[in-house]
Amino acid sequence: MALPLVWLADALRAVGLAVVETDGWRERTASSGPQPAPVGVLEHHTATPASYENPAPSVQLCIDGRPDLAGPLCHAVIGFDGTVHVIAAGRANHAGEAKESGPNPGGDGNTLYVGFEWDYQGVDQGPSPEQYSAALKATRAVLEHLGRPADAARGHKETSVTGKIDPGHVDMDRFRADLGNKDQEDQMNPEQDAILRRLEHELLGPRGPNGEIQGWHTEVGPRTIVAMLVDLVNTVIGKEQAPEIPPQTGAGDPEAIKKAFQALPPDQAAPLLAELVRIQQDRQLTPEQYAERAQQ
Repeated sequence: MALPLVWLADALRAVGLAVVETDGWRERTASSGPQPAPVGVLEHHTATPASYENPAPSVQLCIDGRPDLAGPLCHAVIGFDGTVHVIAAGRANHAGEAKESGPNPGGDGNTLYVGFEWDYQGVDQGPSPEQYSAALKATRAVLEHLGRPADAARGHKETSVTGKIDPGHVDMDRFRADLGNKDQEDQMNPEQDAILRRLEHELLGPRGPNGEIQGWHTEVGPRTIVAMLVDLVNTVIGKEQAPEIPPQTGAGDPEAIKKAFQALPPDQAAPLLAELVRIQQDRQLTPEQYAERAQQ
């Protein structure tokens, strides 16, 4: 007898996603309860550091499970590069007991939801632009197959009765709004969408747990790229002792930024921007450093 979600890979591939079908996924199911009869999609993060070089390190874990929880642990893993790895067509141990959320009832979350694990660390690391875009497409595809509204997409932090925080750095209200903006999203191709989201990430830093702008953590506190750029420009101007430029009135003061740039000789602009990029890169942790910090 076919398991209830054998249609999943085809539905994801039909919306243009890169799909990897793991061996045996069509027959894979947990034995902890009844088979899924989903009314929504539940979003998670794996809590494992990921990167473009190692975009889906948690696939095998999600298949096999943990010592305290048998696999499969989701129905699909969404990699840091946007590739979707299909894990199971039957029951998955991803949701536990769920409280009522949005239009979805409470009860056995493993029956009520299709579970997507986004492969990223979730505390110091947010999802990549490609990952976010793929999650939108995958979630929309499943909800359309089920005949359910965008509000039926929920975060584990919204349904958990034990205080889960996933998916970290994702504002679920914004995510659901983005689900409803299909026509607007379709005006950009996937590459353009990914570029736009990456630019936002680079300028504003990783989002906070509720999607708030928090900038990059520095020795002088949270700083966005604009704030750091103003600091660098003012430092250069200060060294040149340019009294006609007023002191910085705020990191986001457009007039201060404009006057600072106007005071710079053209041949100083490129080195300044290059130095800004170098500083930002130095402040970003490697996957190994993420793992070390998570263990502290």
